[in-house]
Formats: sequence, structure tokens, C-alpha cells
Amino acid sequence: MKFDTLGLISKLVKFESVSADSSKAACARECAEFLSRTLAGLGFDSELMETGGNPVVFARRNCASGRPRARVLCYGHYDVQPADPLGKWKTPPFEPTVKDGKIWGRGTADNKGPFSCLLGGIAEFLSENPDADIDFGIAVEGEEEIGSGGISKLVETRPELFSQYDYMVLSDTSAASENRIIVTIGLRGMGGFEAVFRGPNTDVHSGMFGGAVYNPLRAMFEVCASLHTPDGLVNVPEFYEELPELSDWERGQIAASPFDESGIKAQLGLDFLAAQKGYSVPEAMRVLPTLEFSGAGGGYQGEGSKSIIPSECFCKISCRTVAGQDTDRALAAVKYAMLDRCPRGVKLSFIDNDSSGNAYFVDPKAEPRGERGMRLSKAFAAVDKCAEEVFGNPPLYLREGASIPLISAIKRRTGLDCVMAGLFSPDDNLHAPNEGFSLAMVERGTAYYKKFFGEISK
Repeated sequence: MKFDTLGLISKLVKFESVSADSSKAACARECAEFLSRTLAGLGFDSELMETGGNPVVFARRNCASGRPRARVLCYGHYDVQPADPLGKWKTPPFEPTVKDGKIWGRGTADNKGPFSCLLGGIAEFLSENPDADIDFGIAVEGEEEIGSGGISKLVETRPELFSQYDYMVLSDTSAASENRIIVTIGLRGMGGFEAVFRGPNTDVHSGMFGGAVYNPLRAMFEVCASLHTPDGLVNVPEFYEELPELSDWERGQIAASPFDESGIKAQLGLDFLAAQKGYSVPEAMRVLPTLEFSGAGGGYQGEGSKSIIPSECFCKISCRTVAGQDTDRALAAVKYAMLDRCPRGVKLSFIDNDSSGNAYFVDPKAEPRGERGMRLSKAFAAVDKCAEEVFGNPPLYLREGASIPLISAIKRRTGLDCVMAGLFSPDDNLHAPNEGFSLAMVERGTAYYKKFFGEISK
């Protein structure tokens, strides 16, 4: 059976399943119900699991023999980002349009297109191999774009739903091109906080008190400037303490990946990209921890000037952590350093933001341990074989600089690792106007997954 992957993408895009907009909750539920019916039509036992927000679609199909050669949990998300600004779109964001070698619309690349390829591959494989010895689970959430709160509750309260499988399979990461996929082996963790610097109990006249009262803005600038070295490293004791050395194999994978530094600089309007000393720019973007300032405020913000020393000011700091680091410990080290460097006369306090937890990393070259490890190793071997057959090139194994909180949560709670073969391309405009997904990737992605499940069933 030839599965109509493009048709499924088109149907899914029509649902305005914007999780950030509560007025679209009914649209999101309709999308979940449609997916559940679709999975039931493919022979899955499917249900909607209520979590207090957009429901999670959970479907199962176990092999008839009762002796599976693989137990695979497939993941995707049906929610999308808002389509704003609408005036920038060349086609209606929720009316799928096929032209110029792509299908255009919100969610085509993130994640309705790649998930449809995964589902299409499963459907084609099962139509030809109905008695295949694979136990399938499929979990599709509707809150990935706002933190995966609902499905994370299921991971914590019903871990057996997930732990019964050998590993997860998903496509919510990027490819190098239409002709080469990237298998994501790591994701950064993330955490952050707001730092509040307080001086006098009210704004004061800078002529009357200047020189005697320590300006909170000055204190903030000084403390923040101290958090990096001139070489771009995070200047915080113990921040890098648990960081392992980057292996030669991983450096080789990064070096082999396409990276257009000139193009990126042109895209961003920059003439220089900063990387920490001893690392290339792509290495810095993928495998190093970061400390970034994402916002700041304080003092007079209106037109003209106002001669004051402000009472308080604030800055927002976020840290991306990598495998080997503990996110909470890294944040604590940053706070301690800031407190230690804050001058007398200024009080410093912190307001914690939500954390995505620790980084995730899986080594596809590691010696397998136990039955689950053997099956995971077999899955990575299948990725190598199928990617080369379908795309004409071996896959690249790379870490992503971004975070997917759910992945690290599932690893922590159930021990499951992930096989993440990325299908969307860098020019697919995720989270932006004119999002699109390659028609060539629709065909190849479906074919890849059909072959992949064939390999792991042997």
C-alpha cells in the first residue's frame, strides 16, 4: 500500500492547533481526535489521554506472536507556533499550498510533516508486513511548543506507558539537506533566572547622592561583565567542572557537517561570529555550554534624560548545559559567583524560571548493555543502512544546541534513549512566516522509515 503522506500533512495543517493560544484549544482537540481516528484506521488501539490541557494521543499495536524483536515508541507533536505576523506570509498559513517543490503552511516542518513521514513509513511497512514482530507505541502531544506540560505529567505519573519500550523514535530535529539526514545524539539542557539588584529604597537625585550611593545599574553591568572571559568562556568557578572532552569521532562528525559561516553572517547582518577559544563556531553552537543575557531593565526609560540613581534594576540570564553537567548545579554556581562579586551597598536576589532539566546524550558507538542496549545498537545500524540507501549519503551524528525537555525527562524517569532522525531543512522557516517542507523529503522520509522498520524487525 502506498500511503498518502502528503495528503495527511495537508489535512493536519488545516487544524489551527496553536498551543500558545487558549482560544484555539478546540482546534487542537479536533486535531487530536483526527489523529486518533487515523491511527485506529491503521490497526492501532488509540485513545486520548487527558492531562489538563491539550490531550495526548496514545496508540498501541503489539505483534501477534507475542515475541517482539523490537518495542518502539514513536513520538510527535500536533501543536504549532502562532502564525504571526500574518502579513509576512505569501500563502495562508492554515491552508496548505503545494508549489515550488514544497508544501507550505504552519506546522509543515514542525512537526506535522516529519511526523506524517514517520506515520506513513509505519503504515506502508505494516501493510506489507502485518505479522511483523514489532510492538509499536505512538505518543503525539499537543503542548510541545509550550513546554510539554501534559505529556510530562504522564511520564511522571504513568512511567510504565513509556518504559515498556526499548527506545523512542522521532523526527523533530533538522537534516543537513534533502540528500543527507542528521541523527541528533544530544540536546542541551536549559535553566534560567532573573537577577534583581536593589540599591536605595527609592530613586534618588544623582546630583545630591551621586558618588556616595552605589548605582544598582553600575553594579549589574559590572557583575554581568565579569561572567565571561575575553575568550568567551563562562567565568564561573566549577561551571565546566563536569564537562568531558569532545571525542575525535564527534569532532569529525561536526567537521563533516555543512556550515556556511559567510551565509550565516549575511543572514544575521553580522561581520563576526564568536566562538570560545579552542573551538570552531559549529562546535560552540552544538556542544558547549552557554550563559546568555536575554533581557534587562532599570532606571528611566522615557524620552530625554532623567538625572537619577535608580532604586533597582534587573537582568534575565539563561544557561544551556551539555552532557556531563548538572543544570541546577551550574545555575547555583553562577548565582554564587554573582553574589560574591556584587558590591557592598547593593543587594542581589534571584527569581527562578522554569528549567528544562539536564542535557541529553546518547553515544551510538557505545558498547551495548543488556537487551535494550542491543536493540538500540541495532536501531542505529539500521539508521546507517537505510539513510544511505534512501538519501544516497551516510547520516551525520550531531548534537543540537537546542533543548527538548521531554527527551531528558523520559530518559531520567524511564531510561529510554532516542533515535532522532531529522527531516526538516535549515531553510524551512520553522516558527517563522512561510514555513514549508520539501516534497522530496516527504517521499524520502516515508521511504526511509518504511525501510527502517523493516530492518529492525529482522
